[in-house]
Amino acid sequence: MPELKHYKVNPETLKIEFEEVSRHRFAKFALVVVAGALLFVGVLWLYVSVLGLDLPKTAILKRQNVGWAARLELMNAQIDQYDKVLGDLEDRDEQIYRSVYGMNGIPSAVRDAGFGGVNRYASLDGLDGRSELKKTVLRLDRLIKKAYIQSKSYDEVGEMARRAGDMASHIPAICPLSTAPGSFHMSSPFGYRSDPITGVSKFHSGMDFACPPGNTIYAVGDGVVESASSDFFGYGNIVIVNHGFGYKSRYAHMSRIAVHEGQRVTRGTVLGETGQSGRVTGPHLHYEIMYRDDFVNPYDFMDLDLSAKDYAEIIAQSTKNHEKE
Repeated sequence: MPELKHYKVNPETLKIEFEEVSRHRFAKFALVVVAGALLFVGVLWLYVSVLGLDLPKTAILKRQNVGWAARLELMNAQIDQYDKVLGDLEDRDEQIYRSVYGMNGIPSAVRDAGFGGVNRYASLDGLDGRSELKKTVLRLDRLIKKAYIQSKSYDEVGEMARRAGDMASHIPAICPLSTAPGSFHMSSPFGYRSDPITGVSKFHSGMDFACPPGNTIYAVGDGVVESASSDFFGYGNIVIVNHGFGYKSRYAHMSRIAVHEGQRVTRGTVLGETGQSGRVTGPHLHYEIMYRDDFVNPYDFMDLDLSAKDYAEIIAQSTKNHEKE
């Protein structure tokens, strides 16, 4: 077997010299390297597959993963507590605070919604949908959004509370027509009745005051004219006053409207005159009260036995008080 030549530099003469290397020596060296590699692979296989042990790096990563999983579990437990506390605040807000001031509730779809618009979770898109990290981030974002909504709700309630002193003058509290004898008679109460045109039983959402055209119609409480319009096939000439605190009043079938949309009115402000515009069988005032968008019985908000003198004094005094402000 020919010998292999191995070249090297002589440090003394600085000349390139060579020495012959036996192929057997090279083969032995290669065999040792291969045997070592096979032994390493065998030990690795025995360590991992037979003994079921982890590689050092894998073991370190697993320990770190266990640590992060414990932190996520603790964070989710805290989120559960915060969510429960926030839920109690939301219930109290809906059932007490907003209800007391006649404010509409906040829909659950708004309270429970997450963040829209820009994809806030782009960095998590590569994770499994069941990833605890992704679910925790989503829960935390929703909790932040719900806390923000609740904070804004308290701001609204606080503003309404500052106006609570005006509540008495805003809530409907008098008859929309003078209570002088012969001014009107109540022709149709609130509730189900036989429709005077079709004869079919139908819910009547207000009270009807039969009276001659031209009777003065007064605002039953302070507020803002939300609408002053005409509905030829329905209410005819109609005025809606928003009194705040969840209350609205509607006056229909008027012959004349004396206010305009957006106008501020006080209890006793002249809104117009009675008539028979729209879908009617005779001259009358159709009067409604709505509380938080639901119809309520107007009879509960006025005293029809109030004398004409007392009625006039209430309107005069209320108007005088607001003229001073």
